[in-house]
Amino acid sequence: MSVTVETTLNKRINFLLLPLLLLLTTTAYSQWAEFPTGDLDSRTLRIQTKAEGLYQRGDFKRAHFIYASELAQLGDKYAQYMTGYMYLMGQGVAEDPVRASAWYRIAAERKSPEFIAVRDQLLRTLNAEQRARSDALYVDLRSELSDLVIVMKLLEKDLEELQAETTGSRVAGRSRAVMIIDARTGEPMSADHYRNRISRTVQTRLDFVTVRLDIESHDADLSGAEVTALWDRITDYVAVVDDEADVFVATP
Repeated sequence: MSVTVETTLNKRINFLLLPLLLLLTTTAYSQWAEFPTGDLDSRTLRIQTKAEGLYQRGDFKRAHFIYASELAQLGDKYAQYMTGYMYLMGQGVAEDPVRASAWYRIAAERKSPEFIAVRDQLLRTLNAEQRARSDALYVDLRSELSDLVIVMKLLEKDLEELQAETTGSRVAGRSRAVMIIDARTGEPMSADHYRNRISRTVQTRLDFVTVRLDIESHDADLSGAEVTALWDRITDYVAVVDDEADVFVATP
């Protein structure tokens, strides 16, 4: 076996062990409690289980579709990692280490040590031209899948729901005594309680956005102009590569 082939094989073996390792850790699930990108509800759990089952059975094309097109869109960092891993290994998609590196970089956004390690390992194998392409692909992914973008989209939906509840337009003519069924628990709650819960969620997500952008905090009753201004700041933020580029040494 030539040195080149042996080196490539060893690299692949190292990467091959990672999905098994990560499936045995809490990385894939603790992410949902730490960042306000949505709830790990029963539907999401079912999708995760389906994707992992497909992957384990070797149905890579369908698994990759679910990881990339469904779970990754929710801010699931493990799914984003697996999307990249399957690009790296050519599982269900054409082998593409550059595209894989971009997905690894978005997966490492929350600074999880496991994802940082594989990101760094892969980026060090890229030459300068490949690294430039990885940067461009990474910025594209950030514009769609960055936590800031996902949280801001959820925040906008919450604000729309809050406005509907406040004005009564969600159910025409309803009174303040109307009870609402909590979609998560199936338990009834008052309209006031429901509005207060949405307001708390809005504030939590808003605090996440302002802290990440390093700007002054906002109250939950955002105006349309304030929402637009936040989107402008987020657009500028995600257009910049921010994953400690100086630690990587490109090959000639």
